[in-house]
Amino acid sequence: MRHLISALIMFAAFGSWPNLVQAQNTKAWVEVSSGNEFFRVSMPQQPVEASQHTRLGDIDATGTRYEAFTDGAEYALWTLVDGHHGSLRGLDEYLDACADLVWDGLLNTPRDPISDCKRVPAAMTYVKELSLPLPGREYSLSMGAGAGTVRIFVADARIYVLLAANSPNGPWERQKFFESFSVFIVPPSPQPRNDSTIAADASDATDYNRVFSASEVTQKLRILSQAGPSYPASASRYRVTGTVVLRAVFSRDGTVTDIQVIRKLPHGLTGAAIKATRGISFTPATKDGHAVSMSMELQYDFNLF
Repeated sequence: MRHLISALIMFAAFGSWPNLVQAQNTKAWVEVSSGNEFFRVSMPQQPVEASQHTRLGDIDATGTRYEAFTDGAEYALWTLVDGHHGSLRGLDEYLDACADLVWDGLLNTPRDPISDCKRVPAAMTYVKELSLPLPGREYSLSMGAGAGTVRIFVADARIYVLLAANSPNGPWERQKFFESFSVFIVPPSPQPRNDSTIAADASDATDYNRVFSASEVTQKLRILSQAGPSYPASASRYRVTGTVVLRAVFSRDGTVTDIQVIRKLPHGLTGAAIKATRGISFTPATKDGHAVSMSMELQYDFNLF
């Protein structure tokens, strides 16, 4: 990671994103491809390649870094294989861990002198989920007066990290770089959602064992107590804000079951919303004098103040 570290340290000393490592800017970018690493991307010049090994938490990643500079802008791609991939949980949790790998592993060494020099906290902020060319996430970077964007993609044990960075007023072609990235790996098909519980016997209005909608009951459920969700430290660290939307069945026996995620947020916020939903105390809905199960949608707004 010698080139990346030296470039970022120069930024700390001179107050702008790397502007001393320059290459002649040409209109025709070069295509970089590796059949062994299953990717293709365009860069402003032939990149410098270096081996990369980073271990953090449950991830032990080994691979290659491709890095190019032009007109003070930096473009980098890490292609990594996680030797501990099987030890982690689902996709969302794995992407959370990959964000930590980038921030605390790939960028940890170069960001510290920038923060100390400029006295401006360096930050990596969650932007959005990505689905093409693989499941992934986008984060924005702030390091003193510098700005950047990081995209993380995963395919089983493979991790791809793309970085485009520059000073705020410098020329860079972030979208050209990101949109040129493609992989030769077919992502797994999404698993179908199971809505059978809510939809079962919907036409039979006399079956009091089924799940009713709010419009079908005589009296809606009444919430007795509901604790607000916690704000996980990881979500605060990456400044994640937004709304988690869930649908749950409030059963006639007084328990909350069949929680489904309609809209999610990363870094533990979806889990916090689910935990808060499970803890709701309520009086069940009724239909013709019978206690019945009712489905309801819930929204949890997460903001940083």
